[in-house]
Amino acid sequence: MASIGTHYILTAIGGAKAKGVDTKALLKKCRIPEKPLKDPKARFSVDNVAKLYAGIALELNDEFMGFTEKPIKVGTFELMAEWVSHSHTLEELLQKGIRFYNQITDEVHMSLDIEGEHVYFTSEFRRPELDFEHFYIEYWHVIWHRFASWFIGKPIKLLGAYINYTPLDRDEFDLLFRCPTYLKSKYNRLVFHKKYLQEPLVKSQEDLQVFLRRAPIDMLTIPGEDTSLTALIKQQLDPRPLKDGDTLQLPNSAQLAKDLSMSEQTLRRRLNAEGTSYQQIKDSLRQELAKYWLRNNAISIANISKRLNFSEPRAFTRAYKQWTGLTPKEYRQIKLSKRPI
Repeated sequence: MASIGTHYILTAIGGAKAKGVDTKALLKKCRIPEKPLKDPKARFSVDNVAKLYAGIALELNDEFMGFTEKPIKVGTFELMAEWVSHSHTLEELLQKGIRFYNQITDEVHMSLDIEGEHVYFTSEFRRPELDFEHFYIEYWHVIWHRFASWFIGKPIKLLGAYINYTPLDRDEFDLLFRCPTYLKSKYNRLVFHKKYLQEPLVKSQEDLQVFLRRAPIDMLTIPGEDTSLTALIKQQLDPRPLKDGDTLQLPNSAQLAKDLSMSEQTLRRRLNAEGTSYQQIKDSLRQELAKYWLRNNAISIANISKRLNFSEPRAFTRAYKQWTGLTPKEYRQIKLSKRPI
């Protein structure tokens, strides 16, 4: 999915708003303008929506985003992902992941059942009434579907989505899961063919660190199915590991348009239709790299600034604070102390 509709923004902030968070400030920080949110057909960049979801979790220190009675600390999914990554097959990964969450929280109970050729992935939230617009149950299942698909390197084709409510925005729901939907079910569950369970995991530990660094961006698109211009540009810009002394080199918009065989005007128009801009894509890439290097105390902030091709460390500091609300030094101190941010 190259972009996300208004529905999954307005419903996402419901839990945070109920907890007293200033959601207007949060939307502004994630570069999501309020005016287009009045249009139910408006669409927004996956990158910005991912920042919003991550921002809500960080603000509440709750990966359940305020939709459960008791929170679950930020970093829990990363811990689970690192543990299950040593599995050999998708079935082992899913069973370990389910066991992990069923052990550490009572807010959600998960199960994996095999009946004939079909696999049923089921989630039951203890207090579903707190997820009053059904945002989180949908997001939770999206996370697990994308996470599983990413680890085996291919999209898992869903055979059905069973739900015990009526989606508020049926078009957006269908776009998320792309399979038949069955209403009035006793459980909320996804169904797929059991052949996927024996698929080997094809991602390395290094791949996983990149995936977690980008989270939840890659969990909002189906692996292999994002054919947007934004995705194509990200592939073009994806930097190879930089050696000491190297600096990040990104083409200007004129060069990029030429490389993509289109005019600059067409480039701007198509990116605008996807809810983003080339500058936002470049900023997102630099921010991801900055966060990755800031976790390594052996790399100085001045060195990171140079690697990212800023004119001076102060320019990097200003940009990073605009992106995250923290200076690089503050982010590093919090991250290395393992406090939630």
